[in-house]
Amino acid sequence: MEATQHLINRLRQTFSEQSFILWLLASHDRQFRLLHQEDHHVGATPSVSTPREAFQVEGEMYRWEESAEMVLLRFFFPEEGQAVVELASEAIVVPSSEKIELLWLSFQLVLAEETIRTKTEEWAKLLQGIRAISSMLDINSIVREIIGNALAVIPAADAGLLHLYDPAIDRLVPKATVGFHDRVFQYFKLRIGESIAGKVYQDGTARIYRTHPETKQAMMDISSENYRILNDAKELGDLNGLLCVPISIANKRIGVLVLHQFHQDKVFTDYDLSVLQGFADQTAIALHNAKLYADARTKHDDLVKRNRIHEALKQLSLQNKGTDSIVRALARMSLKPVIFADWLEQRYYPEDSPIPFSWEELSLLLGNRRNPVSVRLSSLGIGDQHVMLYPLGNGSVLLGCLLIPMKDDRLSELQRVTIEQGSAVLTLDLVKKQSLSSIMYKRTHDLFLGLVDSKGADLQERAQVLGLHPYYPSLVVFAYFSRCHDLTILEANIHRLVTRWKWEFSSSQILVYGFHNHVTILAQPKAATEIKEMVARLQAASEEWEQGAEASLSIGVGSVYTGIERIGKSFEEAKKAAHYLMNRGRYGVARYGDLGVNRLILNQSQEEIDAFVRDVFGPFWEGQEKHQELEHTLLTYMECSQSPQQTARELHIHVNTLYQRLRKIEELLLIDLRQPEDVLKVQLACHLRRES
Repeated sequence: MEATQHLINRLRQTFSEQSFILWLLASHDRQFRLLHQEDHHVGATPSVSTPREAFQVEGEMYRWEESAEMVLLRFFFPEEGQAVVELASEAIVVPSSEKIELLWLSFQLVLAEETIRTKTEEWAKLLQGIRAISSMLDINSIVREIIGNALAVIPAADAGLLHLYDPAIDRLVPKATVGFHDRVFQYFKLRIGESIAGKVYQDGTARIYRTHPETKQAMMDISSENYRILNDAKELGDLNGLLCVPISIANKRIGVLVLHQFHQDKVFTDYDLSVLQGFADQTAIALHNAKLYADARTKHDDLVKRNRIHEALKQLSLQNKGTDSIVRALARMSLKPVIFADWLEQRYYPEDSPIPFSWEELSLLLGNRRNPVSVRLSSLGIGDQHVMLYPLGNGSVLLGCLLIPMKDDRLSELQRVTIEQGSAVLTLDLVKKQSLSSIMYKRTHDLFLGLVDSKGADLQERAQVLGLHPYYPSLVVFAYFSRCHDLTILEANIHRLVTRWKWEFSSSQILVYGFHNHVTILAQPKAATEIKEMVARLQAASEEWEQGAEASLSIGVGSVYTGIERIGKSFEEAKKAAHYLMNRGRYGVARYGDLGVNRLILNQSQEEIDAFVRDVFGPFWEGQEKHQELEHTLLTYMECSQSPQQTARELHIHVNTLYQRLRKIEELLLIDLRQPEDVLKVQLACHLRRES
């Protein structure tokens, strides 16, 4: 609410005593919702009617729309939504563009605050739902709780069904409903592959539908009998959207969880689908363990311990105790040594653990696997030892891995459940941490650009906020990721790199953040040796990513400048150096100060450079083979700074032979090596050949 109040105060300052109404359309809203209404005695009060969504022109930040009754000031935020300030048309005073841009930034803060608040509430509801499910051991009680908890986690939904597979009849049957008439329990039975739920159970792929037409199209193959039963339980003509995820235990699917939208104003998002999948995974564990309790009363003590374990782990996560506390608790509860390898931050927990694998070995062992793997280690004097690997992932992204060293490759049922529940809690914790990091990166990006664009007292104030010393030398590093087309993998790579560089450059870095497909470092090194060491570490990181084949990392380093007002110049130089590498398909590190004459061609495409080289060297490549000798002679002559004696020694020929070749070169290329302009052209062409 602080950001909203800040926005309202700024609007009061901007529009003085005039009445205004604030409307907000976030990415998950179907229509604008009223954010605030301000009435004063000056000017007529605008009518409260919901505005329509406007089409945004590319690059447009705001727009004035005037009519006889009112004035609308629209603000656009790509991928985040829109906002509208509604004003009475009487006595309107148009503010300056600077004030409007400040209002735009204030609205963006409101959207960011709303995003953080929504995510926090969702995680709290999700964990609250898990607690309710895990506190029951009777399967009939569990299935009655599942849909209600799912709807609490995802407010865009208002009805739902839980289907479980019945092997006796080879059908999916409803086990719990909310928002449907109870008759759906009696006769509704889906074949595998029938309608949306049948397909999700069949292939294990979660599905999302946001509109009535696409939902109806996806349900076209449902049998007429099942359609009639479902329509009697709930009018399907009002169905506006649907989420469906599989419920699985290891590689075995046991059912599907479906949420429906009939009357809500919000829109389902991909994030809702991932949250529902996480909820379904927790539900699968609860259902499986409840079934174990019903089948074997003798395991009662173990199941009670399981609940206590889950509660303890959940509390650690809710109380933000940290990864190390969760891992140590897992070790105590499972009575096994447990090590967690955090793939994104490249750290092991506990930090004093004996490490059985390097990061490269873990990468080879896990690959794209998301199921537990048993690895046997052989060592002289110790014998065979097994290590169980439990990968933790979010979609295609590997988040980390739990390692459990043991004498054989077996875990008891209670130990296995403990590790799986610990894996789920750790995964939720890591995903939340990554989401919060992405939000913080964007804020840091805005702060840094604000610093670069500021001058005078505003610059001094922003520098003080960031902890910059105004008279220390500063430099900027710009690292660009290419060849990474999977956005989730790109986000994970950004997080890994930012975490790594925060640790490696802790003595000199002021800030490190990732944004879109690049990472930026602002540093104030205290000595030249720090700069040299930094470049070496940057080069090592680029080579590591190239070997991993996930992405290519081109890194530009700006010049070192004294004075905070020149940070922007170092930033531009770093970007140019990085794009110099990227445009030539190279990885590695390029310092802007080392580019030399290449600065003159930073804005030239590789095609233009290749064309220039062909224009100069083309006559060598046409005709007889002896031209290769002349080409080699010219290249050597230029490398030897046009010294005839040194060139002759390098080519192992007499200097008179060299002069004869140089005359043939001049005739062939139509140049005069005594003319500075021709020499410069040839020198540049030779340099570009070596660079390409």
